[in-house]
Amino acid sequence: MHKILILLLIILPIKLLAVEIEIIADVNGEPISNLDIEKRINLTHSLFGTQSIDKNELKLQILKQLIDEIIIINEAQRLNIKLSDEELSNAVVLFLTQSFKLKDNEVDQYAKEHNIGLNILKRQIECQLLWDKIIEVRIVPFINISDKEVNNAKGQIEKPDYLITFQEFIIPNQKDADVYGIAEDLVEKLRNNNNDFIPEAPIKMRKVTVNLNQLKGNLKSILEGLKTGDIAGPVSSSEDYSIVKVIDKVQLDHAMLESTLKLKQIVVKDSESLLDNLKEQKVNCLNFDELADNFNLPNAKEFEIKMRDLNPDLQALFSKTSVNEIIESRENSTARLMMLCDIKNNVVDAEATKQQIYQQKIMTQSNLLLDNLRKNAAVSYQYS
Repeated sequence: MHKILILLLIILPIKLLAVEIEIIADVNGEPISNLDIEKRINLTHSLFGTQSIDKNELKLQILKQLIDEIIIINEAQRLNIKLSDEELSNAVVLFLTQSFKLKDNEVDQYAKEHNIGLNILKRQIECQLLWDKIIEVRIVPFINISDKEVNNAKGQIEKPDYLITFQEFIIPNQKDADVYGIAEDLVEKLRNNNNDFIPEAPIKMRKVTVNLNQLKGNLKSILEGLKTGDIAGPVSSSEDYSIVKVIDKVQLDHAMLESTLKLKQIVVKDSESLLDNLKEQKVNCLNFDELADNFNLPNAKEFEIKMRDLNPDLQALFSKTSVNEIIESRENSTARLMMLCDIKNNVVDAEATKQQIYQQKIMTQSNLLLDNLRKNAAVSYQYS
């Protein structure tokens, strides 16, 4: 037994010396070593698996994190902010149980099985909790939100969106051809024809519905000043001329965009007259399933969806649709028959807007505070 013990005492220092420890950085007199970084990398891998990120980039991110943690701990000490063992233990257990759907009594076993360094994890969570307490002391008491700020924010949030359906005609540049003249002739034809005008090759045409507020650049500038039926162009680019004709322009107010639609839907193929037949039967939400069965249609799917989550074409359709009205959306030979059964308003109230401003201010001020603490910290890097 003594021989085994002596052998272990001889081998152990050799193994420890095999890992060369280097000081990577010094923060306010506290060193950060390559071993500290490796331990944090191992923790990251244990918690989240091997990430598809360059190892050098991961090392740099962790080094920055370790520097911030020392800065935060130093600031907490300066402010005499402390954290109880119970607070820390509860936070660690909460993190693991929520992240991996564990029960409280399964945490220790899970940590062992997945080689999670609990002491290193505790250090990381400790710094986050201390930072939250620093924010409570240095930032929260000085956050003020005026009624004017709330009203301005609500005004921005509640700005209406505009959905524009337009045709864009593209005339590619051609050698030895009066492309501008062709474009002008096309503008004249568009003014004298309806929306079903189909150009001949090589002119290309697309029809699309867009949300004006989500557009950028030249196209947004052009569409902003147009009304239904207006034509803009020809607009020249290096490769072609473009002409835009507005087919429809719909204003969607914020309340409508934030509302939730309750729908019934059936997807069918090769049925041109089905919508008319259902309308003739005076279809509504109560008899929709019965009529679908009478027409030997698939079972209706019932679901709820936020207006904002629909594509612009459907937003434009539903903006003109009443409850108990059926509409059709076609894509090639497939048709979606959708019955609007209810509209539930989800208007954001003033208190919710105030809370949103409050959170934004907390985040902005906390970032500024951390940047200031970084500037005032004595950080030096050791390069090998």
